[in-house]
Amino acid sequence: MKKYLPISASLLLLGISIIFWDSIKLPYDESNVIAGLPLYKKFNPINDKIRFLFFIVPSVLIYLFCYLRVNTNTFRFNLKSKDFFLYRLKNKEINSDNSLNLYSYLFILLITLEFFSLDFNRYIKTVDMFHDGTLLVPPLNYLENKELLKSTFHNYGFIGNNLGLFSNFVLGYYSIGSITFISLMLVYLNKFFIILISKKIISYSNFEDTLKKLLFIIFTFFLILSIPHYFGGPRTSLFLFFILLLGTALCDNTFLKFKFFLVGIFSVISLLWWFDIGFYTNLLIIITAIYLILNKESKKLLVLLISIISSWSLFLLIISPEEIKELFYQLNFIYSTSHYSLSIEYIKPFSANSGRWTKALIIIYMTSLMLIHLNFSKKFFVNYKVKVFISLLFIAGVILFNDALMRSDSMHVKSSSGLYTSVFVLLILIFLFQRIETIRKIKKLTYNLKFINFNIIVFIFLSFVFFSSIKITNIFYVNNNIEELVKAEDNLFLDNNLSAFLKRYKELSKTDDCIQVLSSDVAVPYFLKKPSCTQFFMPVFILNGITESKFIDQLNKSSPNIILFKSPNIILLETMNMTNALRHVEEKYSFYENYNGYIFYKKN
Repeated sequence: MKKYLPISASLLLLGISIIFWDSIKLPYDESNVIAGLPLYKKFNPINDKIRFLFFIVPSVLIYLFCYLRVNTNTFRFNLKSKDFFLYRLKNKEINSDNSLNLYSYLFILLITLEFFSLDFNRYIKTVDMFHDGTLLVPPLNYLENKELLKSTFHNYGFIGNNLGLFSNFVLGYYSIGSITFISLMLVYLNKFFIILISKKIISYSNFEDTLKKLLFIIFTFFLILSIPHYFGGPRTSLFLFFILLLGTALCDNTFLKFKFFLVGIFSVISLLWWFDIGFYTNLLIIITAIYLILNKESKKLLVLLISIISSWSLFLLIISPEEIKELFYQLNFIYSTSHYSLSIEYIKPFSANSGRWTKALIIIYMTSLMLIHLNFSKKFFVNYKVKVFISLLFIAGVILFNDALMRSDSMHVKSSSGLYTSVFVLLILIFLFQRIETIRKIKKLTYNLKFINFNIIVFIFLSFVFFSSIKITNIFYVNNNIEELVKAEDNLFLDNNLSAFLKRYKELSKTDDCIQVLSSDVAVPYFLKKPSCTQFFMPVFILNGITESKFIDQLNKSSPNIILFKSPNIILLETMNMTNALRHVEEKYSFYENYNGYIFYKKN
């Protein structure tokens, strides 16, 4: 019965956390004035994080405690002992080998062929005036005003909102199609980096050569077929590259100082990339520093700290003080207000319609238990490098799950599930393959199969399955297809209603040098080829008592004749958040025209 104690105790605490789920909460902050679901439903957005921790941490810790108590054939936490679960056998180091190179090249070839086989023309569709506008207007503002941050209030990050600047640098212009193509390339890089991560982890393993190759083929096919859709889109490509870099820095023995120096530089780069990815990346850097301190790896820690300090110092020297001030102002704004303006409460596990939400928590819980076995059981002879890299990948996945804990709709739960799900699948495969390796007949068979290139046969079969879902003939027209997308005229992305509305707005604002909208049609400045009159091209960032004074000052200075005051397009727009700003507009402007639901105001 003792062997059932860990799982029994763990499930008991898991059940208690579910029973008391609704009772685990902080008092609502009555001082909050930001309109959103937290205000309307009177819930504290921090509750979901506390509930998540209460669901996972106690049940996993009690399992670990009981598991180490009832099992004697386990590794321990003692850093000085050879029984330390991350003990490095100096004379039995397993370095990353080259046996998987051929297969990784083949996988990269597959995803490259898949990318070039896309029907790029299907991305020429009616523009999303809100979401697409967040990528279209900031580059225009920068090109007109030559200000990195002061010209635009960024919701993603400087690079995240300005992908069009890369297109403008290469092509001399940017367009809806070119930004779409860059976004598709970044999704391609998601697949590219997870292939390299898969190769690194499995190359460190102790499996016999044929099993190692077979494991890599099966796991990587699963990744490129299933997981990239759940990686959060273009923004996670840099995060995946950072995980690859950090994992190799922690596990490889070559160019260590250079790798840790690069890791430190990401403290700055990631914050400029996407604000949330910057937060997640710096959190991983902090965890890495703690890990190096515990392992007394002072040289690596020193290089890491020097890199962080020098990269930030260089950044602060290059960028003007006004831009630096604006960066931290926007960072503070995003981190402090997003929870109240964007939060959707996480659905209680095992309640009605909670399938996807429950599955996410259960997979994280089960993966945590499986990691305990991987790290501490002596039944599994696993190199410490595999333990470190897989644990890093899982920690990164749990950190990325913050997306789902903040805005807990179906899309965000799905898009944040990639990393921890990949660890879940990999652990199942590792345990399965270790079991297979102990069966003599299978071991003998895999040895004999070396001579008939069994792995190549499996790869060819799975490649056939892979290509059966795409139109490979598109590759013969790839240049034309990409060019048609990148050079597509703006009017191809507009339906008749949008086209008529923009034509009317252009007529009304012909004497204005800039455009200001107070609706969710944030892409309007791009289509009229004029910058936004204020940083707040997205009116959702105009908040009473926080940013409204900045908006009013900037609007008074630019003083456009025409303002789009209201429209049928309402996304994340809460007019309660901008009552003072709207009151100011109504004092300076008056109703001028209602054009098919688009309300224009004209300056008095």
